[in-house]
Amino acid sequence: MSAGTPNLAATGLRRIFGRKRALTTQEKRRVIFGATGAVAAVVAIVAGCHSAGLWINTTDSMPMGLWRQTANQAPRPGDVVLLCLPANPATELGQARGYIAPGPCPTGQEILLKPIAAGAGDVVTVSPAAVTVNGHAIANSAQLAQDSRGRLLPAYPAGTYRVRAGEIWLVSPHNRRSFDSRYFGPVSASLVRSTVRPVWVFD
Repeated sequence: MSAGTPNLAATGLRRIFGRKRALTTQEKRRVIFGATGAVAAVVAIVAGCHSAGLWINTTDSMPMGLWRQTANQAPRPGDVVLLCLPANPATELGQARGYIAPGPCPTGQEILLKPIAAGAGDVVTVSPAAVTVNGHAIANSAQLAQDSRGRLLPAYPAGTYRVRAGEIWLVSPHNRRSFDSRYFGPVSASLVRSTVRPVWVFD
């Protein structure tokens, strides 16, 4: 959904829930799962959304809802991608704590939907206050000291890094609690499975 476009889905949901506050994660998930059957009928999914090139995002890192896989291309900054994360201490901790669910990736983790913030040649600066790319701070990118349950979070070392060829940084401006490169650092671009675009999403 682009800036300035009325969020009709969110307006309808507020009417359904009878209040004008932001939906909780659990409420969003209930709405998404409740709507999945209707969406599946419209797009005539035969063997599930994924086989039709569709992806249902139920995590808060990016807008929840339905996304469509796009033509394969070299991932670049600004793209939103589906990928498997590498095995490292931070991602393994994320899996152990439930930030990353079990799934079909070689690490046993789920496939994640994340935005690419920086690619080869970009200059990334990491600090507790924000992640910046080429001097521009990314919204909601501060490294949080603790998770929502008060447990200490890993933090990628503060400093300035030039992104190497074949690497990407994943940092979401959508949610300050996104578990991404601010905690586990850059990842290989070869881990990207597909780029995606939103079809029906809401904040």
